[in-house]
Amino acid sequence: MTIPEQMREEAPVKAPGRRAGWGRKQRRSVPDAPVAMAEPAPEPTGGREEEETDAVWPPTPSRPRRKFFELARRYEADQETIFTSSRQAGALNPAIVSTHPPLAGPITGIDVHTGQPVSTDPHELYRAGRITSPNVVILGDISSGKSSLSKTTYVTRPVALGRQVAVFDRKDQQGRGEYQRAAELCGAPVIRFARAGGTVINLLDPRISTTSLDAEDDSRVGQDRLLLMVAEHAHGALTAKEHYALRTGHATALERAQAEGRAATIHDVVNALYDPADSAIPRPHLRGEEIVTRADIIGWGLELALDLERFITGDLSGLLDRETSTDLDLESPLLVFDTSALPEESPALALVMALVSTFLAAVWSQRPGQRLIVLEEGYHTTRLRSRGTTSVATILRSLAKRGRGIGLSFVTVIHHVSDVPADSDAMSLIREADVIHIYRQSRADDARAVTDLFRLPPRVFDMLGTLERGVHILRIGTEPARKVRHIRTRLERWLTDTDEAMTGVRVARPGVGS
Repeated sequence: MTIPEQMREEAPVKAPGRRAGWGRKQRRSVPDAPVAMAEPAPEPTGGREEEETDAVWPPTPSRPRRKFFELARRYEADQETIFTSSRQAGALNPAIVSTHPPLAGPITGIDVHTGQPVSTDPHELYRAGRITSPNVVILGDISSGKSSLSKTTYVTRPVALGRQVAVFDRKDQQGRGEYQRAAELCGAPVIRFARAGGTVINLLDPRISTTSLDAEDDSRVGQDRLLLMVAEHAHGALTAKEHYALRTGHATALERAQAEGRAATIHDVVNALYDPADSAIPRPHLRGEEIVTRADIIGWGLELALDLERFITGDLSGLLDRETSTDLDLESPLLVFDTSALPEESPALALVMALVSTFLAAVWSQRPGQRLIVLEEGYHTTRLRSRGTTSVATILRSLAKRGRGIGLSFVTVIHHVSDVPADSDAMSLIREADVIHIYRQSRADDARAVTDLFRLPPRVFDMLGTLERGVHILRIGTEPARKVRHIRTRLERWLTDTDEAMTGVRVARPGVGS
């Protein structure tokens, strides 16, 4: 035998694929087996001897491994599991993923903290039972993103869903209203109010009911309340005799216009105050005994008639002194009422808002559908503070109360809570809203007033002063407040661009599919 063969014969044999010495350790760990007679090993044949292997020594798990397998069997699922993915498995971590209500209408924005989409369609939210009032309030500083939200979420997107929207466009953008582009996009005409050549809405239009109902189940605003509001603004609080003269003048105006086959206007009311009918005397015996004469009726309403001339030949003429303009298309999906030409402090602005709201509600109540009224710069409604019982804010609130009956949602846009008197009906309208969008409130007192009014958590107060443009705090019904970033398409960014006058750059309109 050669030297290499001898070395190979005496070298220890290693099991293939195992560490050196592993077989020996296993041999030491196995107790000695009983001695048994074994057949003699076969004689080696010529050439290399067969290598000895440790296959006869099965591996024995160590104590830690046995304990692991016992625990695994103890906590094994009773039912068969299912396959999942990394995206679905994220829901297993409650610290990252929380429950989220289903979407209600088009996407308004993205929750900043969770990245989930958020929708705020008031009709869909009401249908889902998440709100009890369909009214919406949008608050925020100038250039914080309020108008962008109202133009997209509450104007063009509802129109795309087949709803009808009416907007009071207050802001002047180089001689035209801010919602001009929205009207252009929806193919709707702009209804412009001005003293000369503007649209006229008749407060005695036959489509507006003659009388109002004050019952809680139907707080309809009719011609009588609108006429009283106009009279109180022009004349002040009315006495009992003036109230009577106005009521009889209204009735006489309707009778005379009907006899002529036309709609009555405020002209007819003023003429009836100057020239009352013989039937205007309250009781026949008062006429017979000459206790009340026709001359007395003229005297009761003379000063009121002189003050109402203001709406015919004075500074408020051209707004409600004729029959309703024929170019007012009530079938249009979008009605933009441009009031930017009316002076800032003029009472005509609030009068037009109240009159148009009442007119639309009267017409819509006879037709099925879902509608929205957007009140831009809604604080103007509080500037008409009548000394009597009727005000613009009162009319708007009464319409909002019956909004559910006619499928109507009011969207009020204001800057700060402090813009609205605490004792006004406009503040009640804000309190009763169930969808609240709060943009940046840079002043601490405004931020405190908002958090107190809507009972928001203290953490919201700390965020309101630092919200970036386009980001707001959203509260829907009784759900927790969320921080939401409003999202827009390229076309909607063009729609909401109001910086042209400042930058001098006119942005081109992108394609409809953008």
